[in-house]
Amino acid sequence: MNAPSKRGPIVVASWDQVNVYFLVVKERKEGLVAVAWGTLDREAERPALSVLHQHLTAEKIAASRLILLLPRTDLEMTTVEIPPADASEVAALIRAEVEQLIGDGDHELVVDYRLLDGATPPIVTNAAASSGDTGQDSEADPTPEGEAKRSQTAAAFSLEQSEFTAWTDSVSQTGLQLTAFTSRQTAPLYQLRQQRVFRSSLSVLIVVYEGEVELSFFRGSRLASLRTFRAGSHEVAALTDQIQVEVQRSVSLMDFVSPGEMPEMLVLVRRPRDSASDGTTESVGNDAVQENFADHSLTLCESLNARPVILTMPVDAGSDLGSGLANVASPDPVLTAAATVFQEHHLAVDLVHPKVPPVPPNPLRRWAAIAALALGCLAIGSYLLLSDVDSLKTQVSEKRQELEEAERVAAKLQEKADETRMVQQWLGDQVDWLRELQRLSSRFPEGQLANVRRLSAAADGSTGVIDLSVQVNDPSQVAELENALREAKFSITSKRVSEQTNNEEYPWQFEARIAFPIAPIDERDEEVFVQSAVLATPDNTDPPDSSDPPEPATMAEPTATSAQSDPADDSKLTLSGVSL
Repeated sequence: MNAPSKRGPIVVASWDQVNVYFLVVKERKEGLVAVAWGTLDREAERPALSVLHQHLTAEKIAASRLILLLPRTDLEMTTVEIPPADASEVAALIRAEVEQLIGDGDHELVVDYRLLDGATPPIVTNAAASSGDTGQDSEADPTPEGEAKRSQTAAAFSLEQSEFTAWTDSVSQTGLQLTAFTSRQTAPLYQLRQQRVFRSSLSVLIVVYEGEVELSFFRGSRLASLRTFRAGSHEVAALTDQIQVEVQRSVSLMDFVSPGEMPEMLVLVRRPRDSASDGTTESVGNDAVQENFADHSLTLCESLNARPVILTMPVDAGSDLGSGLANVASPDPVLTAAATVFQEHHLAVDLVHPKVPPVPPNPLRRWAAIAALALGCLAIGSYLLLSDVDSLKTQVSEKRQELEEAERVAAKLQEKADETRMVQQWLGDQVDWLRELQRLSSRFPEGQLANVRRLSAAADGSTGVIDLSVQVNDPSQVAELENALREAKFSITSKRVSEQTNNEEYPWQFEARIAFPIAPIDERDEEVFVQSAVLATPDNTDPPDSSDPPEPATMAEPTATSAQSDPADDSKLTLSGVSL
C-alpha cells in the first residue's frame, strides 16, 4: 500500500450473514457529511464487495476510497497477555504472542491490536496513554508515578498476509482504494467514549446484527473485554435471555469485577427520522428491513432494561439520493462512528497501517551525526584558527613596521654616534700647538741671544714632541734654556752642540727635543678651543719681520697658524726660519 492516497468521497462498508451496510461520506470544512447510505441484501453465492460495487455502479454513486469493517467471522481476534514492558516494546511482544498462539511459521501475519486497558491498570503515563501509537484512548486513567509496571491485556486482530493481499485485490477490482481495514466491533468505541455514554463503573455495549451479537465491556470509560456470540433466535424474548446469560457468563470470568456486580447495558440502535430538523438523513436500500430492525432494537432495549445509544451524521445538502422518502432509518451508527473516527485519525485498529515496533536507530545515522558534529567542530576550530592566524599576521605586520621604524631611528642614532666618535677622536688627537708654542716662546731668551733655525712638532699618543734646531751666541744659553723649559713642565734633551765659525752672530748651534703631556679632551678648558678657533680664522696673516724682535707670544702665534689650518695633519707642526 505504498501508492499515494486518493481524494474524494469515502465508502464505509460492513456486512453480516444477511445484509451489506454502506455509507458514502464527503469531507467538508466543517466535517464529514453523508451522501448516500443503505442496507443491501447479501446473496449467498456472491461476495459482499461485489454486491456493494454493483449497487454503487447502478445508483451512479461516485467514490474513491473504502474503509472496510470486518466482522469477527472474517477477522481473527485473539486476547493475549504480555509481561510488563515499555510502550515501545508492546507491538513486538503482542506480535510474538499472536504468532506463538495461532501463527504458522510458513505464513506471515498482519497484526494490529487494541489494548484492553480496563482489564488491568495502565502501565504508562497519561501523556503516553493519549498517544495513538499505544492503542489507548485519551481518556484512560493515568498511572500514578512510581507505580510498578504490570502485565497488560490486548485484543490482537490478525490475518495472513496472503488473505490481506486477496482483500486488497478484491477492493482494487471495484475501482476503490483500500484506505483502512479494521474491526467492526472496535470502530465505534472511540466516538462513544467521546460522547461520554459510559457513565457507570461497569458497562456493556450491545450491538445486534443478523445472526450475531457483539458485546464490549467497559470499566469506567476504559475498554476491558470484547466478545462476540451467535444469536440463536431473532425473537426478542429468546434473544434477551441469551444476551443476559452471555453477559453474566462473561462477567463471571472477569477477575477485575466484584462478586455480584452487574454492568449497565447499552444498546446501539438506529433512530427513525421523525422530522427534517433532527439532523438525520434519508437512506437508500432496503428501507423496510431497516425500519423493522430499528423497531426490534427499541423493543430489545425495553426487554433488557437497557439504555439506547444513537449516533447520527449531518447530510450533504446537495444530495438528492433517497429524496421523497420519509421516516426511514438513519445510516448505520457503526459506519457513522467509523467514518468520524477515521477522519479524526483515532482509528484504534487498522491492518493497512498496523502498529509496529519502532525502527531501531541506524548506526550509520549515529556515525553520520557524530561525523557531522566532528566536521562542525572542525569547521569552527578552523575558523577560529584562521581568525587567530589573521590576527597574528596583522600583529606581525605592525611589529615589523615598528621594527623598521626603530631600525631607521637606530641607524640615524648610530650615524650620529659615529660622527660624534669621529669628532671626539679628532678632538682627542688635536694639540693646541699655539698655546704650547706660546708657553715655549715665553721661556726662550730674547732674539739677539738665540735663533730658532728649524722647528717641527708632532703628537705621539698622549705626548707632544717638539724638535728644535737652535743657534745661540753663547754656549751657556743652552743650559739656561733647558732649565727654563723644565720649569715650565717641559722635558728637554739637547744634543749635537757644535760651533759654527762661519756665523759670527750665532756661532753655536744645537738640537733639542722637547716633550710635554697632552691633556685629555675632558680635562681641557673650553676657552682653549675657543681661542684656538679664533686664532685659526685669519688665513692670510703676514708673518712678522724677523728683523724686529717682537714678543715671544706674538711671534709664535702667527707662525703656527698656517700649520694648524690643515686638518689633515693637525698633529704635526713644522716651522722654519723662526727667530725667537
